[in-house]
Amino acid sequence: MQQTALHNLTSDVLVGSTQGQHKGVSLEKSFRKSRQPKNGEDAERAWFAGLLRKAFPEATSDNELAELAAMVLTSERRPVDKRTVRNWLRCENAPHFRYVLKVIALVGAEAIFQMIDPEVDG
Repeated sequence: MQQTALHNLTSDVLVGSTQGQHKGVSLEKSFRKSRQPKNGEDAERAWFAGLLRKAFPEATSDNELAELAAMVLTSERRPVDKRTVRNWLRCENAPHFRYVLKVIALVGAEAIFQMIDPEVDG
C-alpha cells in the first residue's frame, strides 16, 4: 500500500515537472489566479490588460496582440507563450513584475502617471 502511494506521488511530481515545457524550453507561467469577486488585484489586472493594448496599438485582435506581446516579452532565458498573454488580457492571471516593467517601458511615462493617479486619462 505504501509503495503504491509513493509511486503515485513520484508520478505526480514527474508529470508536474514536465508541464510548462515547450519544445524543450521551460516556459514562464502565471499562477496567481483570481478566486475572489472584484478586488484590488482585479483592478490591477485590468490596468495591465489596458496597458498591453496601449503598448501594441497595431494589433487588430487579442490573438494578434498576444502573439506580438509574447514575441517582444520573450527573452532567451524566459520565453513567454501567447496563451499566457491571452490570460493576462482576460485578467485571469497576474503577470510577474518583470513583465509589468517591460510593458510600462514600451508605453512610456504616461503609464506611470496613470498608475499614480488613475483619474487622469492616459
